[in-house]
Amino acid sequence: MENITQWNLTFAGIENLGLRVLVLFLAVAALYFSWFGIKAIYPVTKRLLLLALRFIAVVLIVLLLLQPQIEQKEVIKLKNKVVCLLDNSKSMTLKGGDTGIPRFQLVSNFFKDNSSFIKELENNFDVDYLSFSDTIKEISYNDIENGLALDGSNTDFAQILKQLKNRYEGKSVKGYLVFSDGADTVDLPSSVNKLEVISNLAKDLSAPFFTFSPAGNMEVRDVAISNISYDSFTFVRSPWEADVVIKILGYKDLKLPITLKQGNDIISSKILDTGNEGEIHVNLSFMPYATGTFLYTITIPVQPHEAITENNQVSVLVKVVRDKIRIMHVCGRPSWDERFLRRVLKSDPNIDLISFFILRTPTDVSEARNDELSLIPFPVDELFTQALSSFDLVIFQNFDYRPYESSFFRFSHYLDNIRKFVTEQGGGFVMVGGDISFSQGGYDGTAIDEILPINLSAEKDGVDASRLKAILTNDGLKHPVTILDGDTDRNIDIWKNLPELDGCNIATQLKADAVPLATYPTKGNPPIVSTRDAGLGRCMAITTDSLWRWNFLSVAKGGSNRHYIKFWQNAIKWLIKDPTLNPVRITANKETFLPNEEIQVKIEVLGRNYQPFEGVQLDIDVINEFSGKSTFSTNGITDSDGQYRFTVKHDKEGYYFVKATARKENDEIGQDYTVFNIALKNKEFKDPSIRREVLAKLSEISGGKYFDLPTKNIEEKLSIENPSVIKLVGRRQISLWDNGYIFMIILTIFSLEWWIRKRSGLS
Repeated sequence: MENITQWNLTFAGIENLGLRVLVLFLAVAALYFSWFGIKAIYPVTKRLLLLALRFIAVVLIVLLLLQPQIEQKEVIKLKNKVVCLLDNSKSMTLKGGDTGIPRFQLVSNFFKDNSSFIKELENNFDVDYLSFSDTIKEISYNDIENGLALDGSNTDFAQILKQLKNRYEGKSVKGYLVFSDGADTVDLPSSVNKLEVISNLAKDLSAPFFTFSPAGNMEVRDVAISNISYDSFTFVRSPWEADVVIKILGYKDLKLPITLKQGNDIISSKILDTGNEGEIHVNLSFMPYATGTFLYTITIPVQPHEAITENNQVSVLVKVVRDKIRIMHVCGRPSWDERFLRRVLKSDPNIDLISFFILRTPTDVSEARNDELSLIPFPVDELFTQALSSFDLVIFQNFDYRPYESSFFRFSHYLDNIRKFVTEQGGGFVMVGGDISFSQGGYDGTAIDEILPINLSAEKDGVDASRLKAILTNDGLKHPVTILDGDTDRNIDIWKNLPELDGCNIATQLKADAVPLATYPTKGNPPIVSTRDAGLGRCMAITTDSLWRWNFLSVAKGGSNRHYIKFWQNAIKWLIKDPTLNPVRITANKETFLPNEEIQVKIEVLGRNYQPFEGVQLDIDVINEFSGKSTFSTNGITDSDGQYRFTVKHDKEGYYFVKATARKENDEIGQDYTVFNIALKNKEFKDPSIRREVLAKLSEISGGKYFDLPTKNIEEKLSIENPSVIKLVGRRQISLWDNGYIFMIILTIFSLEWWIRKRSGLS
């Protein structure tokens, strides 16, 4: 910055140029005619004296008309600006696969190798040094020499350009020097072109961008899960798919396994032949068999000399919901019990029912061909192989499978499919009694016998035809299947007043882990309703084919069939593990948190009547997904609203499970869990490639130039215009005509001329 004084002659009188020319013309004309008027005067000296006086007078009159003045200006000569922008995001810490040098080291080397250029730049320009990632921060040249903090977690070029425009609005910036790897981590809609957005913003800045980026040998070696496209919710027993993008840098011809896990269980995997560098799209899918919110992890193995290992694993939260309850109902023969059960299932809009009534078996003798019969064959193979996994619940009602046990049908194989459907896929299974059900249907010793709550024995089991009422057990008093009313006393009265049943299948004994809910008051009190958890699924045995009496006779006596409907609604909900029956529910105030952000957790406990349960003891653990270790433990007691709240903070990134077990007087009520995520939302390592096209486009559109790092002798390759910038700081006007001396001179000249002319005898 330099102070300068400038002097200028200005005219404050006649401003119009034409009038000024006219005045000068008249002045010259006056002098011309004056010469003719005095050319007869002698001696010549007197004539010249008169002409000189006349000339001075005319000049003074012209000056009076033009009003000349001297303008004194105090100005400052300013320097133009040059802005150096240095990328301080975490991706600048990555080392080149061939060099082992961090990317930012090349930037530091540039300032050392071109120190003379930087010094000249600072002499000729006002240089600003800024660091940037998702925002701008002012730094100094010393910060570059001493080591810049590379801690930016995201890079947003569009936002940076907007901030530059606001920061240097009205200032004379003649160039931007940008040092970056070009990584822009902002996700825009697919309809928006990121390069176009950046280009339009660069045009608004009206100054060239000179961009510098690490050269090709600085590409890192990395195998990364760069993107996952998936639905955050899906339907139970419907395929869930994820499109995974694997980006490979610095490796060729890999045999790369990719796995999809739930916890430690692998639920889907593929082997990829990678070939050359680039992107590979992989589709992973699996069938969820339970509702709830689940954490799934996609992993690829770490390769030798990989620069980044964090991007080899990505976890996603998926909410699995139920659209409709799909039920397969297979009945051995039409009956009143089948009719009323089918009516209940069909009337529920939330149930998608597939029913089969066995009116003709393969062993039936028919003189007509199959294609001439109106009764279609039972589609055994299609149901119990292809379509089985699409159902939530299978009901066998008084169904004898043995007519289908042939070399062609192999129905015992299908029974094993049902066992796997329950134990491995979390399905539900109910067997309803009758004269061709349970042992009478030949199920003893089969795969179905393995999952039922009762042990089957053809030698000991039979049928009791006594007409008696079902009696609730102690377990039945609190089990959700047999709670027909929320009030305990009313529920007991309802069961006492239900109509009698027409007998039951006699089972010798229950399995050790089975739960009897209601018994038949005959010899040995055989179970009439019993339940069991079998593997991932649930099973129920109803050893009677006369539950229809709870419907028909109740209505006939002027009552209601609501208790019959309620029983089956409860049974279906329990069998499919409907989350509304879970007495313990845990929720967090959101799914994703920043490190050390307060996480608010609420635990609700419901009693057997589904009302808030006060005074319940809670054992709570917060467990890290990857380590499997508890990071926080506490105990609590529910309040009058059946709730307990607590807060927790974590500083380490990752997914965490909140698990709670509810107890009342040493009896376990239930368990539940939820998942939350601690994430910095750092996208810098998601795709570590150098984006030279972004920086090249920025230079091209602004009239600048792109350079690869390292580069030396930059002064021979880069020039920045440096026009003068003058700023006025003071002004003073000195008038040359507005004083009495001018008028006295004019008056004296005209008086002297008049006296000389009179002495010479002129008029």
